[in-house]
Amino acid sequence: MTSSVDSEANSGDDMGDVLSRVRQLDATIEEAAVRRYVREIAEADVLLDTVDLDDAPLPVPFSASWPEGSVR
Repeated sequence: MTSSVDSEANSGDDMGDVLSRVRQLDATIEEAAVRRYVREIAEADVLLDTVDLDDAPLPVPFSASWPEGSVR
């Protein structure tokens, strides 16, 4: 039980930090809108954690080397 209480307390601290950062960009932003957006990001993060791409081939071959010369 203490972990959920600690998690809720940390979430409040995190939300205050997020809200202050967002208000640096837009002082008129509503707190409810920021909370919704943060919740949507958290939900998307949980969903992305369930995606397994280990066996999926890359659609485009990747090479870390740059081609020689400049491209124009």
